[in-house]
Amino acid sequence: MEQNTRLSYLLERLAAHTASDEELDELAAMVDGDVPGATIDAVESWLEANRPQPQPAYDHAHWMEVAGQILEADKLRDDPVPVPAVRVHYLHRWGWAAAAILLFATGAWFFNHYRKPQQAPIAHTGSPLDVNPGRNGAVLTLADGSQMVLDSAGNGIITRQNGTAVSLDSNALQYTPEDDGSEEVKYNTITTARGRQFKVRLPDGTRVWLNAASSLRFPVAFKGKERVVEFTGEAYFEVAKNALQPFSVKVPGKIDINVLGTAFNVNAYANENNSYATLVEGAVRVSLPGNTDGGVVLQPGDQVQAGTVRMEVMRNANVDKAIAWKNGLFNFEGVGLREMMRQLERWYDLEVVYEGNVPEMQFFGEMSRSLKLSDVLAGLESADVHFRLEAGRKLVVMP
Repeated sequence: MEQNTRLSYLLERLAAHTASDEELDELAAMVDGDVPGATIDAVESWLEANRPQPQPAYDHAHWMEVAGQILEADKLRDDPVPVPAVRVHYLHRWGWAAAAILLFATGAWFFNHYRKPQQAPIAHTGSPLDVNPGRNGAVLTLADGSQMVLDSAGNGIITRQNGTAVSLDSNALQYTPEDDGSEEVKYNTITTARGRQFKVRLPDGTRVWLNAASSLRFPVAFKGKERVVEFTGEAYFEVAKNALQPFSVKVPGKIDINVLGTAFNVNAYANENNSYATLVEGAVRVSLPGNTDGGVVLQPGDQVQAGTVRMEVMRNANVDKAIAWKNGLFNFEGVGLREMMRQLERWYDLEVVYEGNVPEMQFFGEMSRSLKLSDVLAGLESADVHFRLEAGRKLVVMP
């Protein structure tokens, strides 16, 4: 009884964001079963006893907001020791109890953040034993079809085309107009493989950050009345302003984006059901290919989710989540297991397969993209997700 009283006290302190570091460590030990008599059953009993009356409906949006508030509080705390930033947990959909479990699971992050994760028990056959995170690198395809691997190219001018100098500077590709050149329009394509990312500065000064498994096709020099590029994958655009020459991003079979000068993120992978455009600043118009209704205009903070036949605009979207990858982070807030695995596939250049009846889970939190795969899996193992790493970068997800 005394242990349960202590557990209730610690849970209340956690929920009120007033728990000390020592109390967080004590609660972590209790939940892990290190303290006799303090089990997860006791935690669930506390949650059940503290269920508000009358019983509320499960409001997913509300509890995700609560989760976000606790995470923000977590970010303000000073880590006592430097540890990899692995903060993940899961949520099974258990009806009303899911709301309470979500609140607790988020709080569990709050104190698990201070404990160094144990090495995940990764089974493997042959090499590799571990997988390094992605890095800078891309392939540039020139107008004549020849290709240049940018991973190993040194800084300086690497080619000249169409009156434009193409150079590398600090892992970024830059196009600098030198003269008008001919009127012929020549196109280049920069492609990032899985496990690679890269940055390019287009001839008009527009900057583009490419995520893994992405491709951008663009003219070596922008001529005419508009600037048009074609794109697949995920990228962050900072478009140079030029009202006399509007900028357009076309994602074949997905969405079209028209801008003047703005910053936005586009997520339009072929293996995802929906495409997303998230506006950071400025204004953009988004439409489906071939659509004549004018599309929708986004304001800063808006995000459009586009399917094959319709679009939905979300106001006050989570912009930080959309551009987390550009800032060196995974943001898994409200992300399902399979969507998470697709992100890991692209960044760690993996083949992910599922063995048996792997339940769907929902994750939330942030994780550094600089971690090795073993560190990532150590965090996920704590959420009761199990893996087997096999030769050839094949990751088997198991129940």
